Amino acid sequence: MVAIILFIGALLFSFAMIFMKPGLKKAVWVLIGLVFTVGSIVLMILNFDQYFGMKTVVKQNSYPLTSSLNTQQRVLMYKQIGTQNERVYLYKTNPLDKGLTKTDPAKGEAIVLRNAPHNKVTISRSYRVYRNEEFRLLFSAGVKNHTYVGTQWVFHLRPGWRVIGAK
Repeated sequence: MVAIILFIGALLFSFAMIFMKPGLKKAVWVLIGLVFTVGSIVLMILNFDQYFGMKTVVKQNSYPLTSSLNTQQRVLMYKQIGTQNERVYLYKTNPLDKGLTKTDPAKGEAIVLRNAPHNKVTISRSYRVYRNEEFRLLFSAGVKNHTYVGTQWVFHLRPGWRVIGAK
C-alpha cells in the first residue's frame, strides 16, 4: 500500500509540474504530491529500519532438564566455539532420548541460572508481527509478518549440578 501511495504521489507531483499553469493550484498539487512521496518514503525506511508498526511477540516453552550424560552425575555439557562467551550447550529434556539437543549461538543466547528450585530449560522464541491489520495492509510489500527475531535458552539448574566442557 505504501508503494501505491508513493506512486500516486510521484504522479501527482510530475503531472502538476508538467501540465499545470503556474499559480496557486499548481503549488498546492505540487505540495500534495511531495507530501505523499516523501511521507511514503519515510514510512518505508522506518518500516525496514525500525520495524515501524510492528511489535515483538515472545513464545516461551519450558521443558524438564535431565543430565547430558547417561550416568548418575548431574551434568550440563557445553562445547566451546570461538571466544569465551560462545558456547553450544548440549542438553536432554527426556532421559530416554539417545541424542542430545544443541543450542545455536547464531540464533540466540544461552543463560545458565544456578540454585533454581527445579531443573528445566526455558526456550523463548521471538517474532515480529504487525500491531494490527491496518499496518499489515500498509506495509504488505515491506517486512513480512511473523518474522523470526531470535531464541533464548535459559537453563535452570538445582544445586549439585555441574556445567562441564565436552571434548
